[in-house]
Amino acid sequence: MSSEHVKIRVTNLTKRFGDLTVLDSIAFEVKAGELVAIVGPTGCGKTTFLNTLSKLMPATEGSILIDGEEANPRRHNISYVFQEPTCLPWRTVRENVAYGMEIKGVPHAERMERTDRIMEIVGLSSCAHLYPNQVSASMVQRIAVSRAFAVEPDLLLMDEPYGQLDVKLRYYLEDELVTLWQKLQSTVLFVTHNIEEAVYVAERILVLSNKPTKVKAEIPVDLPRPRDFLEPRFMEIRQQVTELIRWW
Repeated sequence: MSSEHVKIRVTNLTKRFGDLTVLDSIAFEVKAGELVAIVGPTGCGKTTFLNTLSKLMPATEGSILIDGEEANPRRHNISYVFQEPTCLPWRTVRENVAYGMEIKGVPHAERMERTDRIMEIVGLSSCAHLYPNQVSASMVQRIAVSRAFAVEPDLLLMDEPYGQLDVKLRYYLEDELVTLWQKLQSTVLFVTHNIEEAVYVAERILVLSNKPTKVKAEIPVDLPRPRDFLEPRFMEIRQQVTELIRWW
């Protein structure tokens, strides 16, 4: 899926709050079209990490380059899917999916075409006319994911988007995520505390240490898709990541 072109280059990313160093000289690269999962011990600063990458929060030191230029939300499409639902309650499902494209000034015809295509992929077409309070929790999170992909982002950041959902729904939505990513070829950083989820969706896993947080290891996930949780190599990678987090 991924090409050799480096889409994202992060160098010496450091974030301090007073005397507390949360992120400590983090450095990594992400290729164009790659889906990378981020895991780490509870409280290590995964959300701070995403907030800094998205420019919602300024870094204390370091640089984040997109296609060789300093990341700038005014120039680059940086999409963010939060842990909590972020649908606008006064807009229909369809209007919510299209919202990011409206903000970005995508022409009406293209906006409608993209909206229809993505809603079809994730199974939202039948409820396009409904409002967020009329659909299930999983549908609400699908809306957020669809809206983020629809702007064709330079970088899509996802902060445990399925953390509030039950296991069966998570499996289903993880499959949808992989399908969207494969069809739209977006560059995705996916934060999760669920190691099995990371192995299931990602091409590569970055393991963060405890605070002050560094990249402790990079684990390639060399498994064919669709992936099988019970396949020996799957379980081997899951155990490898588990041990890295356990012994920080």
